Amino acid sequence: MRLFTAVVPPPDVLDHLQLAVDGVPATPRWVPRENLHITLAFYADLPAGTVPELCEDLAAVARKHGPVDLRLRGAGSFGARVLWIGVDGGTDALRDLAADCLAASPREVPDDVKPHRAHLTVARARAGQVRPPRGRDRWGKRSGGEPRSALEPAAQALSVYAGPSWTADTFALVESHPGEGPQGGPRYDVVETWSLEG
Repeated sequence: MRLFTAVVPPPDVLDHLQLAVDGVPATPRWVPRENLHITLAFYADLPAGTVPELCEDLAAVARKHGPVDLRLRGAGSFGARVLWIGVDGGTDALRDLAADCLAASPREVPDDVKPHRAHLTVARARAGQVRPPRGRDRWGKRSGGEPRSALEPAAQALSVYAGPSWTADTFALVESHPGEGPQGGPRYDVVETWSLEG
C-alpha cells in the first residue's frame, strides 16, 4: 500500500485558492481539487498488515498535537516540474507534527529524508513543457542550471497569493493509487482521520 499522512485545507480555503488559480495565464496540468493536500509524511509501499499498527501510532500522535493555525501564502516551484503554494502560520507546529508522523512509520526512516517543507502542490508541468536552461556562458556555450518550465509564469503570478487563515484540527492517513485518478494522476482514498487533541 502506498500511504501518506496529510492535512486537507477546508472547502472555503480551496475556493479562495481556486479563484486565484483561475486567473493564472498558464496551462500546466492542475492537480484536481479532490487531491489537494499538505503532505506530512510519506510511507512509500507498506504491507497491508502494518496498517493497524501505523494507525495506532498515528492516533497517539494526534493525542500529542493540538490544532494548528495555517494559511496558504506565496508560490514557487520545485525544479521545472512542480508548482506549489506555500504554507504560513504555525509551520513549526506543523513541522513537529510531520516529524512525529514520519517517526510512526513501521519501517526505519532513512537518514537522507529531507526536512519537512510545508506546501500544497497545485500543478505539474505537462509533457513537453520543460525546456533546456536558457542563456550562454561567457564563451558562448549553453550555461547549465535548472531547466526552464511553463510553470514559471504561474509561479510568478501566484507568488503574491495570500489565502484565508484556518485551523487545521485533523489529519488523515491516505492511500494513493497511481494512475487511477483524474487526468491519469493518482486516486486518493482516506484510510482513517484523527482529530488533533493535544
